[in-house]
Order: sequence, then structure tokens, then C-alpha cells
Amino acid sequence: MFQNIRCSAGCGRLALSGSKLCADHAKDRSAESNRIASLIQENHIIHDLNASYLRFENQDFSGKEVYESNFKGANFYHCDFSGTKIRLSFFDGAAFDECMFKGCNIEFVSFGIGIIQRTKFIDTDMPNVNFTGAYLSDSSFESVDLYNSRFINALIKDTSFFDCKLTRVNFTDAVRDDVTIELSDSGEAIFEA
Repeated sequence: MFQNIRCSAGCGRLALSGSKLCADHAKDRSAESNRIASLIQENHIIHDLNASYLRFENQDFSGKEVYESNFKGANFYHCDFSGTKIRLSFFDGAAFDECMFKGCNIEFVSFGIGIIQRTKFIDTDMPNVNFTGAYLSDSSFESVDLYNSRFINALIKDTSFFDCKLTRVNFTDAVRDDVTIELSDSGEAIFEA
């Protein structure tokens, strides 16, 4: 798993990869975001990375392989994750706005209590993904395999699930406002406890 080095400022948060400080105590959070983005750009395989609470804007993360990394509380604006493989990583409390996930393979990943707006998931495998407590708005899932994923207590608004595999997907206590589920196997989904 990602490094377990605590911030040297004594706050208890994890230090960013390649630093002794967390994002809150970094001298220049923007510079740290750029440094980590460059690190991701320069490597095809990303492993054990801690990039929590950083902001990434207009970044192309397509075709990368991300394993056992921490992006808790990070912000992604207009980022492309097409063709990316993500495994055993944390995006809890992260925000995605106008992002693209096309042809991805995302498994055992947590987007819990995150914010996902104006984001597209297309032709993507996402089994065993956690969206518990997340806020999803103006987004779309098209031809996505969400097998055994969880949207428990999520707020899902103006979002579509088109031609998706929803087998064992748990929507218990999720608030669904103007959500369309078309050509998906919704009969296999769980909507009530």
C-alpha cells in the first residue's frame, strides 16, 4: 500500500509522495500538484502514490496503471482517464468535474463520499467499486459493468445508466432524482434493504 509516512508538521495526515509534508502544510500546494502530475505523466505504472488533497486540472492520465494509491480529497477538473487501469486505490472525498473514463478497468476502488459531476464513464469495467455516500450529478454510465458495486446512501441526480451491468449493484437508501436506467439489467440490482 501507499507510504505510511506522517506529515512532519505533526498534523497526523499522510505526507505526499516524495515530500515530508501533507498538502495542507506544503509551501506551495499548486507546485505539489504539478510535481505529482508530472510524476504520473512520466510513468506508465503508478504504485504506492499518495496524492491526497491535491488539485489536478486539464491533465491527461490516459493509459496509466494505478495500483494501491491514495487520492483522498483530491480534485480532478477536466481530466482524461481513458484506457486507465486502477486497482485497490482510494478516491474517498475526491471531486471529479468534467472528467472522462472511457475503456477503463477500475476494480476494488473507493469513491465514497466523493463528488462526481458532468463526468462520463463509457465502455468501462468497474466491478466492486464503492460509491457509498457519494454525490453524482449530470453524469453518465454507458456500457459499464458495475457488478457488485455500491451506491448505498448516495445522492444520484440527473444521471443515466445506459446498457450497464447492474448485477448485485446496491442502491440501498440512495436518493435517485431524474435517474434513467435504460437497457440495463436493473432487475439484478438491489434497491431496498
